[in-house]
Amino acid sequence: MALQTALSIAQSGLRTTNRELEIVASNVTNANTVGYTRKLSNREEIVLNGDVTSVIDTDVRRSLDLVAQKQYWTETAATGYTSTIHDYLQQVDAIFGTPGDGNALDALVNDFASSLQALQTIPDDAASRLEVLHTASVLTQRMNEASETLQELRQDAELAIEASVQELNGYLQDIQTLDKQIQAFSQQGDNPAGLMDQRDQLITKLSELVPVRVEHGKDNSVSISLANGLTVYDQAAVEFEFTANGAVAPQTEWDSDPALSKLGSIYLKSNTGALYDVTNTSDFNSGKIGALLELRDDLLVEAQNQLDNLADGLADAFSKYDVEGTAATSGLQAGFDVDLAALQSGNEVTLSYEDVGTGETHVVTFVRVDSATSLPLGDDVTARNDDTVYGIDFSGGMASVATQIQTALGGAFSVSNPSGSTIQILDDGAANTVNVLALDASVTATGLQDQAGALPFFVDGGQGPGLYTGSVDGQRQQTGFAGRITVNPDLINDQTLLVKYSSGIGDADQTRPEALYDALTNLDLTFGYQTDGSPVTMTVDEYARQFISYQAEQASAAKTRHEGQEIVMNNVQQRFEDGAKVDVDTELANLLELQTAYSANARVMTAVKEMMDALLRI
Repeated sequence: MALQTALSIAQSGLRTTNRELEIVASNVTNANTVGYTRKLSNREEIVLNGDVTSVIDTDVRRSLDLVAQKQYWTETAATGYTSTIHDYLQQVDAIFGTPGDGNALDALVNDFASSLQALQTIPDDAASRLEVLHTASVLTQRMNEASETLQELRQDAELAIEASVQELNGYLQDIQTLDKQIQAFSQQGDNPAGLMDQRDQLITKLSELVPVRVEHGKDNSVSISLANGLTVYDQAAVEFEFTANGAVAPQTEWDSDPALSKLGSIYLKSNTGALYDVTNTSDFNSGKIGALLELRDDLLVEAQNQLDNLADGLADAFSKYDVEGTAATSGLQAGFDVDLAALQSGNEVTLSYEDVGTGETHVVTFVRVDSATSLPLGDDVTARNDDTVYGIDFSGGMASVATQIQTALGGAFSVSNPSGSTIQILDDGAANTVNVLALDASVTATGLQDQAGALPFFVDGGQGPGLYTGSVDGQRQQTGFAGRITVNPDLINDQTLLVKYSSGIGDADQTRPEALYDALTNLDLTFGYQTDGSPVTMTVDEYARQFISYQAEQASAAKTRHEGQEIVMNNVQQRFEDGAKVDVDTELANLLELQTAYSANARVMTAVKEMMDALLRI
């Protein structure tokens, strides 16, 4: 009986060693296979009546640190995010150029300023006039191209979101298929380790697109959710839907209201077919899709807005002039009259007053519109953030304008239309609750010889060309203006108008060239800057340098973040691979041990056979 037991144990040892040799061979063969994890066998002794009767392989397990794996998936999503942001912002940086570089946008503004400065010295020089128009044309063309490229990047992001959502759905379906197979194998007692490797590889690809959280269940199953807890797989995969907009422009923006949104939304499709918008949830705060959404709706929009602000500043600096109010009284009431005859759609009337009770100064801006459908206006219509904005419909005449302003200001003021196009605003006199401090209008010059220091040098080439007034009737004129700004063709046809601001002025007059140069380099304007940030007050040429430097800093910061994330990713990946990756040297050492064990078991069987043969010969 002892010989039979020894033979049985040796046979089980051969079978177990043979299985372990297969595992080692698989490890060595797949050492460089992406996603393959090292496999290990579990041995178990079979004990009967206190004696070892055999040894068997009970299971094949993966050499895997689940904590390191979860961190690996988290950092994969973070790397997908920083990589995408970095790639796009490097392209944005290239659009505007390196600050101070000869081809950068701020350098073109400086070239334009230099040509105006030269024209001051020799205003009757035809070559100097041509140079002004040339540098202005080069500047506007570069702005047109920059705007177009920014929208191409937004279009690319929109299409990339659509492709990524399709990939997301595909990965989830493939994960579902593998997970079902893994559960079936586990329930049957078969080993699903290879299928689990394939499933994990799909989860890794999934985590490049979105941040994932993975929980393991019974029968080696998994459930997967996103950053904010949205479950995307638990025995069944969810489906997302996204339809890209075929034509992205500065005016096309995303909105949570489907009726207003002009860009694609990510929808979660329910079992009943209902769609739930998950675009703006924190579930997409990382990964490639999160980065693309942020680029499409925030970062690239901010860059376009800054470029449009520059175009708006250029046009306004040259075309707008102030109409100051004149002091007016009526009994004990005091205030100002202002003539609004020249006010254009989008032009502003500004009222400053003091609240006597608090001593605080308040600013109210009235913006002309020519249709009631454009109302109401938000405070973001103006660049400044210390004013309250009201849209005033001028289509009903000046009496209606006075009534609308009165309604906006309330009973502490008296608003009237004393004559013609004049609006009068007075305080409350003896009540002494408010003091009117100032009332003036900012008006766009419509003709090339109406004002000495103001002319429509830059116009809107999108509809004509047409006068740029900053109109907010319908689509806001400033939106996308950088893509349409152009030099007034009437100036190109008659270059003497750069100097001759009226018919009685000679070719050598310096008044207009000096005024144009001063408007570009010395006139402080208020510009919108960062999204949800405070406005800045500076000259046009200063703003050009400011926002280009800002975009360069954004690109540099994105590069630094991505490089730092790559270091983190490499460290986490190394930690994960240290526990999961096949080390060929280790496997060869195991192979030698198994070879020795196999030989020893075979030798035991040979010895038992010889001893049994000897017994039979007795």
